[in-house]
Amino acid sequence: MTELPNIGRPAKNALATVQIDTLERAAKQSKANLGKLHGVGPKALQILETALTEQGLQFAEQPDFMVDFMVVAPQDCENAPKKRVMRDYLIATGAMDRKVLNELLINDFIWKVPGEFEIVGRAHFIEELDRNKQAVSSLAIDSIVSHGQEGAAHGTMITTAGMHVYYADFFRFESHKKDARIQAITSYVLIQT
Repeated sequence: MTELPNIGRPAKNALATVQIDTLERAAKQSKANLGKLHGVGPKALQILETALTEQGLQFAEQPDFMVDFMVVAPQDCENAPKKRVMRDYLIATGAMDRKVLNELLINDFIWKVPGEFEIVGRAHFIEELDRNKQAVSSLAIDSIVSHGQEGAAHGTMITTAGMHVYYADFFRFESHKKDARIQAITSYVLIQT
């Protein structure tokens, strides 16, 4: 197995989240698919492509995995139930997965964006998401923390149109229990087109 070339720490970390740590594993993916990873930019892709060519390899036309959008998230979410819930919520909002949202949110769920609006009710929230749905290219969750009935997450969502949505979400759960659902979220959002 051939080590990855020096593509920079952000790109190397992003590839590690999808278990790509050698050139041979990189060759099993398409260039476009890897470009969806937050942290893998055009320069890193060019360096990878050059290294692949030098080894007699190339990016796959049909990648090992296909994604509607790439997700990069902290790997410790499996050890903390509420971190997992927050991660799954963020992915479900990007994918507009109503089933998962219905499972994770209480009926009287409250979503606040200070200075903008407040939506009360899980059904109203899902309707609002549906009305403002954007096709997502990638979701990067930079950090997730939880403590008791509260948690927070922040990161970047990139749409297929190239819009960057920087978010910070503050969660309140219905109880301290491991299987508690989300009661409320306060979101701070910065959009860069």
